[in-house]
Amino acid sequence: MARIGVSLNEVLRDFLGQLTYTYEKYIEETDIEEGTITELDLMKYFKFASVDAMNKFLFDEAALEIFGHADQAQENLMTKFNMFLMEIKDDEEHEIEIVSREINKSIPSTLFFLSKLSCKAEKLRFVMNYEDYWDGLDVLVTANPTALEAKPEGKISIKINTSYNKDSKSDFELDSLISFITDEQLRDKILNTTITTYEEIEE
Repeated sequence: MARIGVSLNEVLRDFLGQLTYTYEKYIEETDIEEGTITELDLMKYFKFASVDAMNKFLFDEAALEIFGHADQAQENLMTKFNMFLMEIKDDEEHEIEIVSREINKSIPSTLFFLSKLSCKAEKLRFVMNYEDYWDGLDVLVTANPTALEAKPEGKISIKINTSYNKDSKSDFELDSLISFITDEQLRDKILNTTITTYEEIEE
């Protein structure tokens, strides 16, 4: 039995798209388009006076709009994810946990995001640091570069490709979580792999 963690931003939740929309709504227009953000240093793309000002906007002033009202990463993704959760539970095959780095008001906002989409995940863990994603897990599905870089030896990382993690190494990479949750053969290949070197999954 594998303990599988699934993170939110750019995996289940369209964080970048909603952040851009909210920033333009309240602060100013930008020329940011899909693919523009090539690293996760948001200060390089959004014109805040300081990191503290950015964090106040993200995690206090506009947290509900950014984290709560965001769309799912792909259409009907949560429906497919819920079906996957039920199948895994019925088979008693693996344990699934949603894990996310959340601070201050992004915590209740994220709970709202999951609630509005009727997410049926029974296990949810919030952490303060991306490195803590790995605690208690065998496998992590994430788009976050810091979490990917922090992978402990002997565990399996699955990168969901996005504009800001192109240079991040992982054991496997996919363009969408949908591939992992709907393709049992692919999933078995990943979970039954003994990790020695980087491998890219051909979809």
